Amino acid sequence: MEHQPTREKLYSTSKGYGFSPALQRTRKPFVVRNLLTLAGLVTFTGSVYAYSLLAVKQDDFSDVPMPSPEATAAALAAEKDK
Repeated sequence: MEHQPTREKLYSTSKGYGFSPALQRTRKPFVVRNLLTLAGLVTFTGSVYAYSLLAVKQDDFSDVPMPSPEATAAALAAEKDK
């Protein structure tokens, strides 16, 4: 019986890295679709990131009461004495 390489071996190089000519021919029809998918994913990710930053930047915490620095210092000193 003649030794035939497995299906995976047909598409890989002998050293196990890089693209063989067979794999390059196989991937060629999908280059445009893959690039469009990449552009869509990068656009979506970038827009979600930008929206998140803009949404956080708009938060207004003026209605949240802040304790005075003297009260905070007094509370820390009282806690330290315990």
